[in-house]
Amino acid sequence: MKPKTYPSRRTRSQHTYDFYKERRNDPTWRDDYLRVRSIRQRTIIVEVTIGIIIVFVGIFVFNELQKQTTHDSNNRVADSTSSSQTTVQNSSSSASSKIAKSKTDSTSTVKQSTTISNFSRYNKYSGKYIGYANSYTLDFKKGTLTSDDTNQSQVYYFKQVILHPDDSLVINVQSTTTQEAPSYLSILLAPANKKITENWQTGASLEDNTDDSTNRFSLATSNNNGKTYNMSPAYNAFSENDTSGSSNTSSYSTIFATTN
Repeated sequence: MKPKTYPSRRTRSQHTYDFYKERRNDPTWRDDYLRVRSIRQRTIIVEVTIGIIIVFVGIFVFNELQKQTTHDSNNRVADSTSSSQTTVQNSSSSASSKIAKSKTDSTSTVKQSTTISNFSRYNKYSGKYIGYANSYTLDFKKGTLTSDDTNQSQVYYFKQVILHPDDSLVINVQSTTTQEAPSYLSILLAPANKKITENWQTGASLEDNTDDSTNRFSLATSNNNGKTYNMSPAYNAFSENDTSGSSNTSSYSTIFATTN
């Protein structure tokens, strides 16, 4: 590369900086040397400044490109993650919908206990029910249970009738007269050709060993004025086919049945 030259004011000739530098102590060339040195220093400063600016611009552009690349990469990751989450959410929603639908279908197929308001619908279960010690007359049309004991006849009135999924009925009754007999009773009734399959108060399964050729019932009593009833003895009477009573049961918790 050809060295840069500078004109001399004294001779009007072009010379290199080294030429002037070699003669810097010569009074004849001293002024030209100082002038050329100043020009050269300014040129170097300008070139260095431009170089620094170029370097900073290069660094800035590089950083911006890196940021853009990182941003694009993050966007791709975010899009991928969002897509995955959407897929998972859709799958979860679909699974939840299927589970909810399954539960709904399952619930719809399971029979529920029902409270009956029109007692007369079950008038075919009306009649005289005979037990080992006494008997009762059940009248669904009137909504009454009457004790047939000649010495202690008592009339109970239907308060609530519940139909269970095995077609058994629970009939809560109350007497308005005050006698030795309980004022509140609950009738557990199984229609003819039907078996009680569950203790619907506790949820325990039950094997009904009674003769299902006739309508039959057993009675339960209440210790809190009809708020709740102890149904276990009545269910036990069906499980044990208790028709004659025992030392552990009262005459209420036995089987009363209609005659064929």
